[in-house]
Amino acid sequence: MVIGGVLFALFAGVTYWFPKILGFKLEDKYGKYAAYSWILGFLVAFMPLYVLGLMGATRRLDHYESSTGWQPLFWTAACGVGLILLGIGFQALQIFVSVLRRKQNRDLTGDPWNGRTLEWSIPSPPPEYNFAVIPQVHDHDPFWTMKQQRTPKSKNYEDILMPKHTAIGPLMGGCSFILGFGLTWQIYWMAILGLIGVFVLMIVRLTEKNTDKWITAKEVEAIETELANRT
Repeated sequence: MVIGGVLFALFAGVTYWFPKILGFKLEDKYGKYAAYSWILGFLVAFMPLYVLGLMGATRRLDHYESSTGWQPLFWTAACGVGLILLGIGFQALQIFVSVLRRKQNRDLTGDPWNGRTLEWSIPSPPPEYNFAVIPQVHDHDPFWTMKQQRTPKSKNYEDILMPKHTAIGPLMGGCSFILGFGLTWQIYWMAILGLIGVFVLMIVRLTEKNTDKWITAKEVEAIETELANRT
């Protein structure tokens, strides 16, 4: 259930959002090979196991009697595992080849899938401020409507207030991990160190004064012009 309901959706999401995050698409050919291998491997690996469960096989068997007649189904499931491993190999190859060919696969439009929603109306990867002008939403699929009506992008740029970059978040996450690990395994000195780290970092962040910065309208215009010329 996890593979079919969660993992496949995760793979689809990675493929879909990859160009928006990194600015180039994954190689389509190897992605299809991986999908075929995964789907077929999933069916070949798990369908026999469902049948074996109905025949009385329990989870995490370390041995079974030959008289049960289960071995052909277990071998079939093993072949399915091999297909899944082949799919994983194609995924690794897909990422490797995609990185090598990233210049050929660059997303210059910001809209590689002919999308309908607003995230595809900005460049890939998006600028620091995301939207140069906050869009006005009047439809269910606003970007699709904009494309159908050929609505020009607004250039009424204004200064944008942005938070400054900080390492406090990742550091606090690391301390929280140490805290949770220590509590889970009853390593209390580790848990105390993690808790102290969380509180110290929280106090540091709360006492910081200069946490924001302004991106001026002139800077926004220059960035938008450069991104537009890229296409």
